[in-house]
Amino acid sequence: MKVWLFAAASLSLAACASASKPGAMVAQLTDATIIREDSSIRSAFTVGTVTGGKETSPLWKSNVSSDDFAEALRQSLAGHALLASSDGKYVVDAELVQVKQPVLGGFNMTVTSTVKYKVTEAATSTVVLDEEVVNEYTAKMGDAFVGVERLRLANEGSMKGNIGQFIEALVTKMDAAAVPMIDSAVEEAAPQS
Repeated sequence: MKVWLFAAASLSLAACASASKPGAMVAQLTDATIIREDSSIRSAFTVGTVTGGKETSPLWKSNVSSDDFAEALRQSLAGHALLASSDGKYVVDAELVQVKQPVLGGFNMTVTSTVKYKVTEAATSTVVLDEEVVNEYTAKMGDAFVGVERLRLANEGSMKGNIGQFIEALVTKMDAAAVPMIDSAVEEAAPQS
């Protein structure tokens, strides 16, 4: 058993690290992020400055670069019908404050990403949303046998969830025409005629 564990740990350290992939960090459309056709925030956002990312060293461990994060943010906004085709009414700036990663070699790898998002009205430079989002994601041994691949998956999952939380906050706080959610507790409490 010790030989197998040593071999697994050695394999996970011996593989080359690969960068996080923007497509794997794209936030999924959810019930909470659906906007109407007449929404004031439809096609209203441009991605501005994205900072704080780190390039991946193939000899060390997977990281999230600023360019890959910016591309994932653009694709996520586009997938939610929020990205402007040219200059948007609002500019989204993002600072990747921290990507807390485990030491390589663990069976499950949990990554916690912290991003500070700032949304500014382009015409007035007024900050309309200032949001720090923290998201955690765990990639398990069954997701990828090799440790550096598991770490990349954990990075991608954490960033995907982080962007998803930001878009949910964006829609919740800025969309005047948000799709109304039915509150089942209110419906149950209503008297029947």
